[in-house]
This record gives sequence, structure tokens and C-alpha cells, in this order.
Amino acid sequence: MSGLDRRDFLRVGGSCAVHLALMGAAVPPVLRARWTAVTRPERVVAMEPWGRLEQLGDGIWAMVSTPLSGDRTTLCNGGLVAGRDGVLMVEAFGSDAGAKWMAEQARALTGRPATHVVLTHYHSDHTAGLRAAREGGGVKLHATSTTRDLVAQRNAGAPVELLADAIAVDPAAITLLDLGGKRVTITPHDGHTASDVSLRVEDSPVLFCGDLVWNGMFPNYVDAVPSKLSRSVRALRASGATTFVPGHGTVATVAELDRYIALIDSVEEAARRGLEKGQTAEAAGTEYKVPAALGDWVLFNPQYYTRAIGAWMKELKP
Repeated sequence: MSGLDRRDFLRVGGSCAVHLALMGAAVPPVLRARWTAVTRPERVVAMEPWGRLEQLGDGIWAMVSTPLSGDRTTLCNGGLVAGRDGVLMVEAFGSDAGAKWMAEQARALTGRPATHVVLTHYHSDHTAGLRAAREGGGVKLHATSTTRDLVAQRNAGAPVELLADAIAVDPAAITLLDLGGKRVTITPHDGHTASDVSLRVEDSPVLFCGDLVWNGMFPNYVDAVPSKLSRSVRALRASGATTFVPGHGTVATVAELDRYIALIDSVEEAARRGLEKGQTAEAAGTEYKVPAALGDWVLFNPQYYTRAIGAWMKELKP
């Protein structure tokens, strides 16, 4: 299992990681190629089999993971933001190897180690590399208390000792992280999980969305509350940002975020139709097709349609 050994794979089970890990082998080559295509080669500062690092602005880089090739070293997206006084790593990624590589890139690009790590939510494809992300000490971990608790409770083998001194992100207000000449606002949301955050780099168009946003891959609703997810994504759309780093998929434009919102709406509509017809989630999921106008969305198994429609039905049912 390239880029993710069996121990790591078991540790990331139960979240988006398995969704991605199983998906790779089943994705048609044409869609896999579209997923990994580099549309802005001038932005790429580092390239590996598992993904690429793209510069989005002065001191801002996005890690775009491409795990469908079978190498899942980083697995999720994330990034780096550098100021005069500190360097932020967004996410701890899907393995220690992935987080270590990102830490090395921080040093290579800025001349300094990462000083802060922010977790957007608890799923272990975003947190399994915590040991490497905090290696060497002095790295401040930021997460909501709910995310911290869920990492400890649900992610088998998680380094609980590294969560004890996490700096709690306010679940009800914006938190400001000042890196020195570069400020990042951490905004609480929910919907993909019980506790999500986004990160906006001030004075730039860049917004790190975590798994509230997926681009080109059908999202995993394993913990989702769909109405809250829809509300949170619309808040991201209204933020004024124009460059969105999703949890999975290529860096998204405003038009691509609108396409994602339309996808969410189409799933809700399918759930409402299913309820009106007295269908089960399984029957409605079997019938569902992504509207042609929304283009291709990578899907491992139609069961993910059922999961998403079922989550909406649970909310909508009288």
C-alpha cells in the first residue's frame, strides 16, 4: 500500500480516508488524469507522486493531494502560510510521512520550521500525521475542543498526548492568528462534521476550506448534517474569497464553488423527490445521477449517493 502502510491505513479508517483509499483503483483513467491535471504549472513549486505544492500568493501555498494514483502520503489537501514571525501548516495530513514532507517544505520555502498547525476537523486523513507535524517541539496546535475530543475518541492510535496542549479555537467566534505581516482568520463552522473550521488569509483571495468543500470528487457525508453543510458552504461563498482550497480536489474558483453548491442542492432535491415517492434512501440513491450540467464528479461506489441522500432524508423527514 504505497505511501500509507497498513498501520496508518487502519488508523485513518472510519473517515474520508477509506473513501479515498478504496476509490483510487476504481476511477477510470480519463477521470484520474483530469483529477491530477496541472492547470497552472507556473504555480507549482514542488511535485511528488502524491500531490503538488502550488503558490497562491506571497507566503501562501496550497498542498493539492492526488491520491487516486495509489500513493496516499498526504491524502488530503492543506497548505502553508508564512509571515515574519511564524509559519502555519494547515492540516496534519494522512500520514507521518506526509506531514514530515510538508514540514520540510516549510523550511525549504521560508527558511524556518512550521510554528503552528491548524486542524480543520477530526477526520484522520487530516490528522494522522500529528506526530511528524509537531516533531521537534515548539509547534503550537490549534483545534476546536470538539475536534480535539473526536480525534482522541474516534481515530484509533491517535497520539492523544499531543492533543493535551492544543490551543482551543473558539467554536462560536472568529479567531485571529497573527504570523507577523500575515494574518489568518479561523472561522468556526459545522456540517461536514460536528466541528469544522475554515482559514482565510487576510488581504488575499485565499480561503482554506477543509472538507466543507470538495472539487471534482463527490463528497463523503459520513458525519454530515446536510442543511448545516449547505449553510456553511454558502457562508464560504459569501466571504469575498475567490480562491478556495478544498479538502480534496484541485484549487477551486468561484465558478467551481458554485458548481459544488449546485451539486449539494441536487442531492437535496433527490432526497425530497424520494420522500415524496415514499422511497428508501437506497432506492433514491440508485436512481440519482449528477446533472450533466455539473460535469464529472469522481465516484467510487453509488453507495455514496445513498449515504448523501439518506442524510438529507433523515433531516427532511417529518
